[in-house]
Amino acid sequence: MRVLIVGKAAPDRGGIPSFIGMLRHSELASRHDLGFLNLARDGTRQGGQLTAENVRRTFSDGLAVYRAARGAQIVHVHTALTPTVTVMRAFLLSVAARAAGSEVLVHAHGGALDGWLKGPLRRLIMRAAMWPVGRVVAVWDAGYRALSSVLGPERVVFVQNGVDLETFGSAQPECPRGDRPRVLYVGLLTPRKGVVDLIDASRQLLEQGVDHELWIVGGTPDEGQVAEQAVRRSAHPGVVFRGTRQPEEMPSVYAAADVFCLPSWWEAMPLSVLEAMAAGLPVVATDVGDVKEAVSDGSSGILVPPRSPDRLASALRELLLDAGRRADLGGQARRTALTHFSSRSAVDATDDLYHQLADGHS
Repeated sequence: MRVLIVGKAAPDRGGIPSFIGMLRHSELASRHDLGFLNLARDGTRQGGQLTAENVRRTFSDGLAVYRAARGAQIVHVHTALTPTVTVMRAFLLSVAARAAGSEVLVHAHGGALDGWLKGPLRRLIMRAAMWPVGRVVAVWDAGYRALSSVLGPERVVFVQNGVDLETFGSAQPECPRGDRPRVLYVGLLTPRKGVVDLIDASRQLLEQGVDHELWIVGGTPDEGQVAEQAVRRSAHPGVVFRGTRQPEEMPSVYAAADVFCLPSWWEAMPLSVLEAMAAGLPVVATDVGDVKEAVSDGSSGILVPPRSPDRLASALRELLLDAGRRADLGGQARRTALTHFSSRSAVDATDDLYHQLADGHS
């Protein structure tokens, strides 16, 4: 069947572009005629904000969806699905797809969704906004439960995130490891990802004599350069900003690290954690979203509370001072990824949803 995937790719980076890239280069592309409409744009980021430019872009994107969707049986929209502005944007894109004669699948990736949906008005907004949509996919348990309570369990499907295990397990390092162990962060440059907390923890460790290097890989977040500058201002001389990378370059970035850290304030099921595990890295992460479903505390990594630089520093210290401990946890992380987080499972589940929607369409 013909399927149109709608979302963001380069120049955007992050979980949604990575997941879309995985789908487009998976077996799904040989099973179906996959088209892709990239809604990413250069320029000032205004994600989630009600601005005249965002309104203009949304209507322009809706027209683009309508044109691209003609002849497609399925339109697969990828979105954070929060805050309200983003919900309404998903609604308009879905209406455009339905107007073109397509069934709509919305893939919700945003880890803040379950908290956002607690108010009765927002639940009403979500229910109204999703009426054109045949199925909604949640990638983490709390999001699945929250969406099911609003839309009904028959319309919401849980699909576990997955990664290409072979690619991330066989890459050569981007640059050789030195004597200083290297901590890697991959994600957007924004305080809500806990990057400032990580930099604070790194500073504490250096003051305690725990030598290390902190690599930060990522770019400007949806909320714009103010958030990015808050991260950059907090940096100390041991922080190395490595910029953004193309998806195909990321396995080599992970291969050059000794420890991976994602200290987010909230998440769904972050792909960066799964990529790091597939690369055999021990993970230090905050216990948010479904992270604990991937990272077994004390076995494949260490979990700490969000917004706790002291606890973060303690967990990183344990691994930075003990190469054997890093190897043990990294090996278990790789085994967990092999067992539970293959991209094949996510591809098969998505394929099933396409067939369900197409059967309803016919």
